[in-house]
Amino acid sequence: MELFHANKQWATRPDDERFSSLQALYDACKGYADTARERNDVRVDSLRVENVNGDVQLIGRGGLPAKLTHWAFGQLCARIGAPASYLRELPATLAAQNINHGLAAKVQDAKDAIVNLLFHLNDGLLLRALTSDKYARIWNWEIADRLLGLQAQGWDAARPTIRVDLDSKGVRLPLYASDHDMFAFVTHNERTINEPGNPDGLRRGLIVANSEVGASTLLALRFLYREMCGNHIIWGAENVVELKLRHVGTIRDRFSAWDAEIRKYLDSSVSDEEQMIAHAQRTIIAATKEEVLDAIFGKRIPGLTRKALTEGYELVQPADGDAHTPWGIVQGLTRYSQSIPYADQRTELDRAAGKLLTAF
Repeated sequence: MELFHANKQWATRPDDERFSSLQALYDACKGYADTARERNDVRVDSLRVENVNGDVQLIGRGGLPAKLTHWAFGQLCARIGAPASYLRELPATLAAQNINHGLAAKVQDAKDAIVNLLFHLNDGLLLRALTSDKYARIWNWEIADRLLGLQAQGWDAARPTIRVDLDSKGVRLPLYASDHDMFAFVTHNERTINEPGNPDGLRRGLIVANSEVGASTLLALRFLYREMCGNHIIWGAENVVELKLRHVGTIRDRFSAWDAEIRKYLDSSVSDEEQMIAHAQRTIIAATKEEVLDAIFGKRIPGLTRKALTEGYELVQPADGDAHTPWGIVQGLTRYSQSIPYADQRTELDRAAGKLLTAF
């Protein structure tokens, strides 16, 4: 199974959103928070925008204007049910008139009548986010701070393990942050898991991502993997587990449990994974192909179709182990998924296959 989460960041982030250490990532995220100002429980119909030098800007108390980030403008348009792409192409005065009309009309819709605002304060105001009153913020620096604390235990930003031709900027680490989100991929190079036929063993990886402006959920992705290449594609991922939290309600309480679950995983002995792999390699599901397929299909694992299981069984190679074991079938399914043209379908099958490791 290949994971492309880090590769997507590598391919799209500008240089000023890339960082060379966890400390630098933390400093940037903390800097955004230190210059932030929040206004909560604001009535939508109290908001208005104006054309300021050809730019649609939010007019606050005392007539002080605030520029809008691209993301915040989109949130504002979504709040009034207007297409942001269309309004961006209108003359600023006409766009402002449309937006103000929509804001005034929202007083009639109680569930959309209250919003929270997040500003950046630095030589003027910049609106970074406009979220509902149900939104509960976890700051990006809080995530970076926890990762920074793991360095003393040997965890750090993952580095490419496959030789690549470097550009003039050398090795780039999978650490990214902007004024609205952060992403990090960390590993522990000394905690490798023994895997028969793989002298380098499996590494334990953790991806965390967050947005403090409502752009995404709080994500943790933990997994085992074999290698990462220079463009941050993660190869040979196994046992992928995804933990997500939406930024609503009691996320603070759930964040503590989320954090504890991750730390439990990071602190656990590698012997846990080694025992899981050994069990999956020596457990014979059944004696014949049809019996194996029947037994697995009977588990009713979402995403595992009879067709996929049949194809996976046929693609098991001698190096993968016995095709009648969970480990062998997972390797065959992973090989089959690479023939699927759509990334979302490949990912769904790979995750479903990973559940087989502990299904018997």
